[in-house]
Amino acid sequence: MRSVGLRFDVIQEYRYTGLVKATVEIPEALYRQIKARSALDGRSIRDVTIEAYRRWLAETPAPYGTIEDERASAAQVWLEAWEALAADIGEAATDGRTTREILLADRR
Repeated sequence: MRSVGLRFDVIQEYRYTGLVKATVEIPEALYRQIKARSALDGRSIRDVTIEAYRRWLAETPAPYGTIEDERASAAQVWLEAWEALAADIGEAATDGRTTREILLADRR
């Protein structure tokens, strides 16, 4: 296995302000193939790796959606819980008697 230090741009959505360094262990034979091919193409291993990650992200749907989707889902769950609580309170507070009947009952 060979460790390769990589730096790549990270989406601002995750609040990183610059580059992130990652260490990836890959088999020696694979590294040599990547190094040879990238040299033939006149590209760095860093550039090839970034392209591979971008292609993978573009082809693979996120399992849980985007952060915005998760936030919207959490907000929806919260709102539904509050609406259910309001409905329960509303049902408990509903009195089928008229105002006159309530006043008469309170005087007794």
